[in-house]
Parts: sequence; structure tokens; C-alpha cells
Amino acid sequence: MKLNSKTLLMVILMALGLLTLVMVLILAEKLLTIWQYLQTAPAWFAVLYLLIIVLVAAVPVWLFLKLTRPKIKTEAAVKVIDEQSLSQAIDKEQQRGVDTQAADAEMRVLRERRTSGKFHISLFGAASTGKSSLIHALIPDAQVETDVIKGTTITAHHHSYGQLEITDLPGFDAIDQQELTQLALEESQRAHVVVFLLSTDLARSEMVLFEKLNQWQKPMVLALNKVDTYNKQQIQQINAAIEAKIKQQYPVVMINTGGFKQVIIEKPDGSQSLVTEPVPAKIKPLLDAIEKVVSNNPEALHRFRDAGILMLAEQKLNTASRAHNLEVATQVIDRHTKRAIVGALASVAPGSDLVIQGTIGTQLVRELCQLYAVPVNQLQVDQVLKSAGGKLRTSTSLVLAVAGNALKAFPGIGTAAGGIMHAVAYGMIFNSLGKAVLTSVSTEGQLNTALTQQTFEENLLGSSKELAKDLAKMALKLSRQK
Repeated sequence: MKLNSKTLLMVILMALGLLTLVMVLILAEKLLTIWQYLQTAPAWFAVLYLLIIVLVAAVPVWLFLKLTRPKIKTEAAVKVIDEQSLSQAIDKEQQRGVDTQAADAEMRVLRERRTSGKFHISLFGAASTGKSSLIHALIPDAQVETDVIKGTTITAHHHSYGQLEITDLPGFDAIDQQELTQLALEESQRAHVVVFLLSTDLARSEMVLFEKLNQWQKPMVLALNKVDTYNKQQIQQINAAIEAKIKQQYPVVMINTGGFKQVIIEKPDGSQSLVTEPVPAKIKPLLDAIEKVVSNNPEALHRFRDAGILMLAEQKLNTASRAHNLEVATQVIDRHTKRAIVGALASVAPGSDLVIQGTIGTQLVRELCQLYAVPVNQLQVDQVLKSAGGKLRTSTSLVLAVAGNALKAFPGIGTAAGGIMHAVAYGMIFNSLGKAVLTSVSTEGQLNTALTQQTFEENLLGSSKELAKDLAKMALKLSRQK
């Protein structure tokens, strides 16, 4: 009989059938034996035995239901930052020498706004969408500065009316775009409610900023301004487009903040003239939407406001901490680079591997790890130095060539090699190694040997002539001081 796929499948199925039959017979025999034994056993033992069987059988069912049960989705909560822990972190970073003025300022803003009890609204939108005219409509006596270059508001202005404070923010596409956008985003983060003012459908740049505001889950109202310039059908289309883009997460209202418009008037004699007429403000839909947002849960709005300011303070503290660490790390790398040059000048023999695996290399790696609070043991340090040393075996000649070329830029030295050239090479090695370790601990939070080796290689082979010249100057200066 020819053995094909169908025949093989039939044989396998027959074997499985026979195996199943045998298992059923064995199981039946075992069950009969157990049943006969239970007939003669005490009643308590029979009950206990049955309970054990039920429990054993229930465990797989319970596991199946647990693993297959759909997870209940919970609403994302605003990140609540522990204010006390943040204050302690600010004090700790200040003791390290970090400039914490920006974070301290945010904490003062939080205390001041809590004490004042005012309700803060920030007006956010592109330039010339009508933020300043909305302020005039809300507070007629408000003084709003204007600028003829683009838009009207060039700095953030706070306007108070009783317990309400409205912040007129700069248009995020006005002059000094990046700085003013950051200012607008930060002030929105400090507010209770954000009014996102639009003059048409959300553009791509506006959607990017909307997403940033949405990440904070900031209570928001989107207001389409200047609706008098559109017909009914256009307004419906724009409204539908906006709601689709924001996924109907926030209310969208149609308003007109007022201002002036030019109208052509035909005189009795048939002549025409162009006159300017005031446009009445229609902002009640916006006021109703804000009132609805506020009335839903006033206490929650205060918590959102507090969380926003605390988050902003934490962000500024982290930024200051990273800047401080980078500055200190640069100093550490420069200091050990100088030590490597001094060590090279003290010994004419090349000995690159010996230097890399020596005390200076260990101290460099450990200091950088300590600065970024990265736990490290001697074995990890040795692995990093060993991997770097292995790369030097294939690139030492290149490093020395770069060092030699750098020395040619100095009169009286020419093509000199010897100690000074090796000193420049060692300086390049340690500078590249330090930057490689810095990249690993600052980006990954650990001493990654593979990443460090790769970055070390890129830094070493990509060292600029300017770096080599600077190190050559240092080596010449140190050699004269000997």
C-alpha cells in the first residue's frame, strides 16, 4: 500500500481512537474500584473525598473564567502628584545645586491661586481668532494691548472680574512662536477651564496643541467665533468636522465676539458708500457651556487645577535636574580627560588597554553612574572598559593619526609623535568613553554595555578635528608645566 498523506492521517486517527478507548477503559476500572472502596469506607471519608474531587474539578473552570473574562475598562484618571513628595524633591534637588526657581515659582502660583479662591479661565487659540475681542465682550473696561505685526496679544494678560480671572493668551502662531506657544500651554495647564477659540475648522497645528491639552484631561470648551461670516450650511459642516476631530469629548459652541464690519450702503441717488458698522457680540452659548462645566463638579475642577500646576512644577524640576546633571557630567568627563592626558604624558609607552582598564576609567564610569543614580558594580564597569579596550585594538592607529594631524596645526611641533601625540589620543579616548557612558545612563537609566560600546565607537571614529586640536593645546600646556 502506497503511503500518502491520507493513509498517514487515517493511521494517526486510528491510533488516537485506540488510545482513547484504552484510557476510557482504564478510567472506568479506576472509578469502579474507587466506588467499591467508598461503599465500605466511613461516611465522613466519602464526603471528604467527594469535596476534594469537586474542588480539583472547579480549579480549571475558575482559571478559564478568570483568563477569558473581559477586562472592565476604567476611565483614565488625572495623574495625582503628591504635593508633599514634590516639595521634598525640590528641596533635595536644591541641595544638589539644581536651579529650582522655575519649580518654586509654580508652587507659589498654586498657593496664591488656592488662597485667592478665584476661578481661572484661559483663552487659547491662534492669532486673530478673537481672544482680545472676547475679553472686551466679557469685561468692557479691560485694557488689552495690541500689536500691528500679527495678532493682537503678544504677552499673557490677566483680567479680573469679581471672583473670575480670565487670561488672554498669545496666539500660538504669532511672533516668537515657540516661546509664546509654551507660555500659552503652561497658562492653560494652570487654569480651571480652557476656552479654545477657533475661526474655522481645526487645522493640523491646532490639532497638535489640542492633543497636548487633551493629555492633561483639562476641562475645555471649543468656541467657533465669527459665525456671522458663514451661512447656516457652512456652520453645520464646520461644527460636524470639529466634533469628529475631538471625538465629541468637549462641548462646541457657536459665538460672535463682536467687532466691526464694512457694509456697502446705497444712497437714494443711486450712489454707494462703504461704512463701518459695529457687530453685536453673541457669547451667551459660551457662557452657558462654561457654567455647565463648572456646575457639574466645582471641587473636581479645583483638583484638576492643582494637578495641572503640580505636573507643571514637576516638569520644570525634571528639566532643571537634567540640565544640572548634563553640566556636571560634562565637567566630570573634562576632568578625567585631563587626567588621562597627564597620565599619558607621564608614560611614553602607548598602553591604551592599560589606561582604559585602569583607575581613571573606573572612576569616570562610577562618577557618571552615581550622578544619574544608576546602580553599578565593578563587574559591569570592567565589562564596559573591556569592550571599549577591545575596540581600541582595531582603531588605535586611526586615533593616533588624528592626534598627529592635530599637532601639525601648531608651529614648532610639526609631525611630532611620542608622548604628546599619545596624550592627545588618550584624551580623545576618554572623552569618547565618557560621552558614551553618559548617553547610556541618561537615556536608559542603566549602564548598557552594548549601547556604550556602540556609542563609544561612533564618538571615537567621528571625533572632530576641533576636539583633537583642543586636546592638543591642553597636552602642550600640561607638558610645559612638567
